[in-house]
Amino acid sequence: MQHPGLRLAILIIAGLSLAKAVEVEVHGKDNKTCIYAVLSVNFTVHYEGNGTMENTTFWLPNSLSSNGSICGGNNSAPLLKMDFGTGHSLSLNFTHSAGEFSGDVLIFTYNVSDAELFPGAKNKSVKHVAVNSLMEPAPLNTIYTCRSVKAIESEAVVMVFWNVSIQAFVENGTIGKNESFCKADMPTTVAPITTITTPTVTPIPTKPPPELPEVGNYTVKNGSDPCLLANMGLQLNITYTENKVFFFPYIPFQFALQLDNKLFLPQTHLVNIDSNSTASGHCGDNDATLVLEDMDTTIQFHFTVDQSKFFLKEVKVNISLVINGSTTAFNSNNSNLKFWQAFVGSSYMCHKEQSIVVTEQLVINTFNIWVQPFEVKNGTFSRAEYCKTNEKYIVPIAVGAALGAIILIVLVIYIIGRRQNHSDGYEQF
Repeated sequence: MQHPGLRLAILIIAGLSLAKAVEVEVHGKDNKTCIYAVLSVNFTVHYEGNGTMENTTFWLPNSLSSNGSICGGNNSAPLLKMDFGTGHSLSLNFTHSAGEFSGDVLIFTYNVSDAELFPGAKNKSVKHVAVNSLMEPAPLNTIYTCRSVKAIESEAVVMVFWNVSIQAFVENGTIGKNESFCKADMPTTVAPITTITTPTVTPIPTKPPPELPEVGNYTVKNGSDPCLLANMGLQLNITYTENKVFFFPYIPFQFALQLDNKLFLPQTHLVNIDSNSTASGHCGDNDATLVLEDMDTTIQFHFTVDQSKFFLKEVKVNISLVINGSTTAFNSNNSNLKFWQAFVGSSYMCHKEQSIVVTEQLVINTFNIWVQPFEVKNGTFSRAEYCKTNEKYIVPIAVGAALGAIILIVLVIYIIGRRQNHSDGYEQF
């Protein structure tokens, strides 16, 4: 995940030659063509490497197999399936209605265990990405053509198509001579302006900032005695991606297509944790855990002790969000943290907002935190050690007070000196 702050990077168009388009023909049992396609495709995949997130980019190669394709019949729909490399494939099934055909679902399958395309991949598995093909309906017996660049972003994959020509349901093996162009290729006409009026400018409404979370008071008990105390407001900052499609005007033959990881469009979702969340956990001599739960969210804070100081070492978050009408589960974990450090027997306090980066997809914002996970006595917080952001104000105050005292002393000496000079002058006369 990438964390908040990422923005869409524009596809850059320059003067380099395109990769050669791939031509595919699917034949039926009578050896006649039933599906015909010519297309150029670029894939960019975001994957987890050795400790970092990596990008890999590759083309749909000419050396592919269409053996898994189906011409279709009374009980099956036509399927164009292109297998290539080590377990990779791109497939598109077709439907027809009212004299038109169209693509239905586009499925990209990639094998992360392919070391050539995914060097240093951590999770070596086969993954699938399915999206609506967004192929516009075309009349039967014509070739659907779209030369414009179309970029489809879904999950961790960006697929870029251009110079696409497809015909399914080919009759008698004869490929159509007429073309049906996509809307992106159609020329646009601008109506002449006959009058000029001064438009009324309506300000674009700005989205109000989210309310700050309420501070919750949480207690973990060992029997009947409190052993961990925590007061804090919590806000989850979750980043995820949505399926996006971009069209770019048709540019003949020459251009360069450059992609980077910023093409993955991040969407940010802020969730304030309910201050009445149920608190549980355990307390030990050298480790303690605070677990906060409500209906859709579970957060686990793990504290540990090192050289007489405690600190937050690990955070686990499980949350379910409703995105575009469907429920999505987010699970994040980071066991290599070092936050909220203080000596055992004291508490940690910070009034300023802090941000804990759990993963690229999750950041926890904390407000007005006061926590003590060890040696709680009489159910109350011990002396607080303040975070550095709070302590920094002590130095300017002390310096200001010292300067004020020095100025006052200099002023007194100056006044006394002037009076002494006046007295000496009177005696001389």
